Amino acid sequence: MYDSVFLITALLAVTAGAALQSMAGFGLAVVAAPILVLINPALLPVPILAMGCILSLLNCIRYRQQLHFSNIRIALLARIPGSIIGVVLLTLLPTAFFAISFSLLIMLSVLLTYQHINITHSPRNLAWAGFFSGLMGTTTSVGGPPIALAYQNSALGIARAELSLYFLIGTLMSLVLLFLSGNTNYYQLQLTLPLVPAVCVGFGLSLLLDKYFIQAYLKPIIALLSISSCCLILFKTISTL
Repeated sequence: MYDSVFLITALLAVTAGAALQSMAGFGLAVVAAPILVLINPALLPVPILAMGCILSLLNCIRYRQQLHFSNIRIALLARIPGSIIGVVLLTLLPTAFFAISFSLLIMLSVLLTYQHINITHSPRNLAWAGFFSGLMGTTTSVGGPPIALAYQNSALGIARAELSLYFLIGTLMSLVLLFLSGNTNYYQLQLTLPLVPAVCVGFGLSLLLDKYFIQAYLKPIIALLSISSCCLILFKTISTL
């Protein structure tokens, strides 16, 4: 399934992404997905979702004392209509429209947060973040930036814990929907299993590096990852037009 060079590259990408997400709450897909899709397009979306689910479970256990489900419940409830509307809109408008529109919107949001506009994880912001996360996730397969932006000014421990829970439940929902719609197969499982150890290594690596990761890093890293993911979406979309 993997050439040895490709396997090592994939393992390193997943390890780096898993370590970053474990420390910042967000980053596995942004770091690993662009590399994995070049190695084998079948690694998206099911294998990356499955690895994200495993990593989110590990981080939920790690940060369980700082979890507040009431916040995530609002975002998850808002994600449902966002996902439904996304499915409907996909039948009416081209995918490229959503990819370009949402990417520009997220990039604008990041820039606004550096113009003395503070975004907090208030119930209203979480509801909007969950809604757009569902909408973006359904139409572009990248739904992390909206919810991560809602936590960029939060306490580091709370951001990591609650983002982990949100991604755990969100990826489970996506995997179930993909399974019910017949978009999963045994080959995807074969692709996933060799990369699972890299998720665990990345998680373990974050335990060693965590003492060097401070609160001040959270906002710029979320901003950088959000802009990076949007640039990748734009590049992929424009290159296929």
